[in-house]
Amino acid sequence: MARRSDHTRVEIKAMAVAAGRDLIRDVGYSGFSARKVATAIGYTVGTLYNVFENHDDIVLHINAVTLDDLLSFMEKRFGGSGGADVTQNDHQALKALAACYIDYARENYNCWSALFEHNLAPDMPLPDWYGEKIGALFTLIEARLKPVIGPDEAELRQTARVLWASIHGICALTLTNKLTLVGVETPESLTSSLIENYIAGLTRRLPDT
Repeated sequence: MARRSDHTRVEIKAMAVAAGRDLIRDVGYSGFSARKVATAIGYTVGTLYNVFENHDDIVLHINAVTLDDLLSFMEKRFGGSGGADVTQNDHQALKALAACYIDYARENYNCWSALFEHNLAPDMPLPDWYGEKIGALFTLIEARLKPVIGPDEAELRQTARVLWASIHGICALTLTNKLTLVGVETPESLTSSLIENYIAGLTRRLPDT
């Protein structure tokens, strides 16, 4: 492929991210490669690595679009960052957030799955900008947990991540058709039980504020 100079670095990066996300959406992360992305946009692999730091950097930028899309999906359903309808109590809002997360994963399975299939090289730390996108998603859960947890930010952060990990596990079982292995027919029944019991446990454990 001949060397091209039709686009700026910023344009090439945007083109590569869009093409890479289309590729993952269509064939899954297992079918992704930098070479396929380069071919799709009409540039060489070498050009990609002049624009991105390495293969991990390419995937992180693609996955970052999915994180933004997931946040937008959840905020649209709940009318902005911070939580659900004010008429909902915290239990109902958390259940609704769990259902929203599962809905997004179901509708965008390949892109959602790529968030977890990709593993960074051992010597590559997670970039701060990427961590901020993950943190923005957790604020949706933290906002609904704060009335229970109180002002302790460390406790709030830890609790939100434990709860999300559990919801994510239910989501993964659901989308890989393994939910029947635990004898449950619907993810709603599992997430409802999880949230009700988890919040009840927190309420009993934490001192009155």
